[in-house]
Amino acid sequence: MRSSGLGVRRFRSAAQERAFRMDYARRFSGQRRLAIAIFTALWIAFSIRDFWRLDALDPVHLHHNELILLRIAGTIGMTVPVLLWTPRALEERWAVGLLSVWTVTCWFAVLRMVQIYPGDLAWREAYPILTFSLFMIFMAFRLRVITAAWLIGLCVVSYLVMLYFKPSGQSVDVRVESVIAHATMVPMMYIVGLLVSIPLERAARREFVYRRTLRAAKARVEAASRVVNEQNKRMQELVKEKERFFSSAYHDIQQPLAAINLFIRSARTRIRDGHAVDRDLDVIQETASDILGMFKDIQDYSELGSYIPHLTPVNTHDLLTEVFEQYRETARLRGIDLRIAGRRGSPPFIETDRSLFKRAVSNLVSNAIKNTSSGGVVLGWVRLDGRLRVDVWDTGIGIAAAHREAIFAEYYQINNPGRDRSKGLGLGLSIVHRVIRILPGHGMSFASVEGRGSRFSLYATVSTSTLAAGAEDQGGNVCTPDLNRTFMLLCDDEPTVLEGLRRLFSSAGALVLAAESMAGFETILADDSRIPDLIVTDIRLRDGATGTEVADRIRRHFAWAGVIPVAFITGELLSDRVLRDFPQPFVLLRKSSAPEDLLAEISGFVAAQRKMNPALAKDP
Repeated sequence: MRSSGLGVRRFRSAAQERAFRMDYARRFSGQRRLAIAIFTALWIAFSIRDFWRLDALDPVHLHHNELILLRIAGTIGMTVPVLLWTPRALEERWAVGLLSVWTVTCWFAVLRMVQIYPGDLAWREAYPILTFSLFMIFMAFRLRVITAAWLIGLCVVSYLVMLYFKPSGQSVDVRVESVIAHATMVPMMYIVGLLVSIPLERAARREFVYRRTLRAAKARVEAASRVVNEQNKRMQELVKEKERFFSSAYHDIQQPLAAINLFIRSARTRIRDGHAVDRDLDVIQETASDILGMFKDIQDYSELGSYIPHLTPVNTHDLLTEVFEQYRETARLRGIDLRIAGRRGSPPFIETDRSLFKRAVSNLVSNAIKNTSSGGVVLGWVRLDGRLRVDVWDTGIGIAAAHREAIFAEYYQINNPGRDRSKGLGLGLSIVHRVIRILPGHGMSFASVEGRGSRFSLYATVSTSTLAAGAEDQGGNVCTPDLNRTFMLLCDDEPTVLEGLRRLFSSAGALVLAAESMAGFETILADDSRIPDLIVTDIRLRDGATGTEVADRIRRHFAWAGVIPVAFITGELLSDRVLRDFPQPFVLLRKSSAPEDLLAEISGFVAAQRKMNPALAKDP
């Protein structure tokens, strides 16, 4: 900080110093204006008093006309600052200028009065005005120390000069004594005034810093409060969204469950009566598939929060073909024409995460089919310099302007007031939106005409390299489920699920030994007859046990034979991170997957492990 030389230190920052001066002028503007107005009024009152006393005063030594003119000139000079005290005086420089004009006018008028008043009349009538003016200027004008030092210092110096040259009509010795006596008081008051001004200005600066800090803290508190309020508002919106979701999900799930119960009852009745039950079983299977689809949407949406994308060159043609094959039968059953736009040549490879990008395209196609009652859905692509745009066109209901900001929100559905379960839970577009935000360098846009259809577009960077044939992600290869010669240990604490999984794997040729807990495997392990090719277990079991503990126990029992692959299967919304401390090889599967998909994933995992470890492929 820089010192002013009078014990008051300025702020280091020039901007802060300017702010202080402006604040200082604003704070004391009213006090300063009132002070000069009162002192000017007193000057005018004493001027009138002097006018009525002229005849009583000494007419020989007193210059009446000059005194009258002096009073009038002083009145004008002191009135001008009062009249010019406009809002501009809220600036310190302008305020100091007006106060300086007022002070100089008053001071030099009084000094002249001291000169023209005869003898002791000057010290009785005029001199007290000088000391009173000094006192009031220091106390009422609230001048900053540097201003008071030069302004009042000028007045004191002029006073001493006047005192020295003032004719006294007395002897030289008496004159010297008079000068010394009268020269002492005013400088002393000047010094005392400065000493009082210093702590006043320091206090003003401390108060300025305090109020500024307080305002900053208040602003931070208000900003934090706004953030908290916004977060609370968002949380309330999320709670409402979740409540709406759970209400919708309850309705959407209980409907197919009720249908399954009804058709099971119908099938039992028809079996008793000797009628065929194929139609009933088809409805039960289709309805159960709808429920699995709902839970898969929830699973997909939950997994995206912890998914780390892996960008590789992806064969766009193969990916689009897979999506087309995946939904061709669904579209046919709904009477929708699904096709891939015919173009010369194949689309270029793109740099993306194959699994995520395929999920986004699949969701767009699925959403288009669900919202198209007649016409068709077209899957196409356009190359745009270094980017590829993948388009999904439909001739569906379109999207009204009122819905375009909300269609990517969770659980939001257009034109589904009856909660038709075939349209899902409203997570499809929100999943696409999250996928595109997760994938670096990707984008999305859409255009729609209400009643005529929509076009959703995904953008990805064209890859500078391509993969060798057959080297692409195995997600694009669909293998026929084959578990022949596979011996697996199966563990699940839900008897019905355990039996269902056992039948599913056995239908693919596997030899399955099942148990509901580790205790059930003790006899099997004691037999020690054969090393399992695969362990399949639920993650969460009863009595606090976990699937990882069961798998670890079985692995340790057969430790001499190497590490046994494990397939964890769960109905919870868990990510692979929960298994980060479990030794490879293992895979995490979902109970919400369709039986065919679950069987294909198990079969693919076993085939991959046999390829990596040929010893697993030998006959027992």
